[in-house]
Amino acid sequence: MSAERKAHWQQKLNESRTALFELLNSLAPEQWQTTVFAEGDKWTVATVLAHLVESERGMSIHVHKIRKGEATIADDFDLNRWNAGLTRRTGDVAPQELMANALATRAKTLEVMDSLDESEWELTGRHPSRGQISITQYYETIHAHEVAHLRDIGKALGV
Repeated sequence: MSAERKAHWQQKLNESRTALFELLNSLAPEQWQTTVFAEGDKWTVATVLAHLVESERGMSIHVHKIRKGEATIADDFDLNRWNAGLTRRTGDVAPQELMANALATRAKTLEVMDSLDESEWELTGRHPSRGQISITQYYETIHAHEVAHLRDIGKALGV
């Protein structure tokens, strides 16, 4: 079962990343500054990609913590506050560097996934917005999050 589950989530993550990169690779330099979200801090296409990288990195850390039997997030963690601080934490990163970071983060995500034993897929930890979820659901969340923001970027760009 583990091999099928790994293959399934590897495929889903590869599909969403391929679709995202096809769109991003088609952008003119100025399109990276297109506003995707304007409420609160303005998030551009570049900001959304930085958010996806940071989010996936964070969820991968959660998977490591779950495997070690550790708490995933502090009881007082505030997702809205965390997201609001994104531009302060990530700074102004060039699109090519953002894409390289996204590739490196995804490679690490897939490497960790490949190392999972069958018994680990259903171990759980607390996700900031979904509550208590399994490692399987963490990978589902990474995929769904990327797909949702791909749609947001496409809508902002009118494609």
